[in-house]
Amino acid sequence: MTESSRDGSEPIIVGRIASAHGLSGAVKAEAISDVPHRFDVGQTLHVRGTPYVISSSVRASRRQVILKFRGLDSLAGARGLVGEWMTVPLESAPALPEGRYFHFQLLGLQVFTNEGEILGRVCEILETGSNDVYVVSGDGGELLLPALADVIREIDLAQGLMVVDLPDGLR
Repeated sequence: MTESSRDGSEPIIVGRIASAHGLSGAVKAEAISDVPHRFDVGQTLHVRGTPYVISSSVRASRRQVILKFRGLDSLAGARGLVGEWMTVPLESAPALPEGRYFHFQLLGLQVFTNEGEILGRVCEILETGSNDVYVVSGDGGELLLPALADVIREIDLAQGLMVVDLPDGLR
């Protein structure tokens, strides 16, 4: 799942406003949430801490959505939000099945090998066609870890760590 937050205690980032759209205050946004109905009419998103209720919504593509917020009725108002992050409170994240995690839960985890070697921290997550790839940044540079069960052996959110079994030749 792709909702994102820096450490899990802050609001969850679900998108970023890319541009104004039209003259009536609509915005075009990059959606970074796979949660169904996140951008539906009636849902509330926060921009700079201010709640905005969606009054109309059109999916332009899987990752783009055109939104109209109640009370935002001018091109100038929409332009004032360009570049801003859209967030939701942490409590609005749905429960996931065991072994599944939102991106915001994984970002920042310290990564260790089975042998206890520190590899660094998860700094980015790349979405590919078959599986996610965790970008781990540490003293040895960047390492790309495929998010596969035989590589990612343990995730302990309470301890803030991930244990991996590095395949031969991965370094």
